[in-house]
Amino acid sequence: MYQYVAKYLVLNRVFRFFEKAIFPSLIIGLIGFLLASYLAIYVLPADAEQKEIYRILFIHVPSAILSELIYIFLAVSGFIYLVWRTKISAIFLNSAISIGLVFTGLVLLTGSIWGKPTWGTYWVWDARITSTFILFIQYIGLLALRSSFSSHQTADQIVSILAIIGAINIPIIKFSVDWWNTLHQSASITTSGSSIDSEMLYALPIMLLALLFISFAIFGRNIQFEILNRSSNTKMIKEVLNG
Repeated sequence: MYQYVAKYLVLNRVFRFFEKAIFPSLIIGLIGFLLASYLAIYVLPADAEQKEIYRILFIHVPSAILSELIYIFLAVSGFIYLVWRTKISAIFLNSAISIGLVFTGLVLLTGSIWGKPTWGTYWVWDARITSTFILFIQYIGLLALRSSFSSHQTADQIVSILAIIGAINIPIIKFSVDWWNTLHQSASITTSGSSIDSEMLYALPIMLLALLFISFAIFGRNIQFEILNRSSNTKMIKEVLNG
């Protein structure tokens, strides 16, 4: 594993890859986002029960999925770094934290907006909402810790350990609606089928893919910044500055 990462994910190659990948990924993401937004706002009919407010779920649901997937990615990257000490794994971890924080914040914000007309309140200490709020705090903690140490190695070790420990919250978020009697509704899409009308279902994966591409572009830019911030390769830095 270490030999593979060391051979194919050296910093120079990763930096050059994202130089080529960031712009196309951003364009694809923005086009997908505009398409999904158009479908959700202008094409799809209002929901029979929730009326117009249900449209915010086209941001809420993909953001929720990505907030959890990104944290799993953090934990995996942290594990790889602790076991094989691959520098690129620590860079991946640090580059994804802020993205996960934004998506988790979006989940809480859009959920509150949806909750007011649906539940009659912006916030309840429901099991799903509370565990998601804890995830938000975890992201803030990791973001604060990564810049709290003068040594990158020390920061990477601590952030990796805490990311792995904090991953226990992901199954709690996922299954909280099944384990406890919560106000939050259970999953609308499961392996046994979907409770969402098929007419409304196709816009969700488009939005999810769009946000994924946009996230990848931001992730790539964060990686480039991290590489330059940590790099002693002055030749590469000069090449970047000189275009």
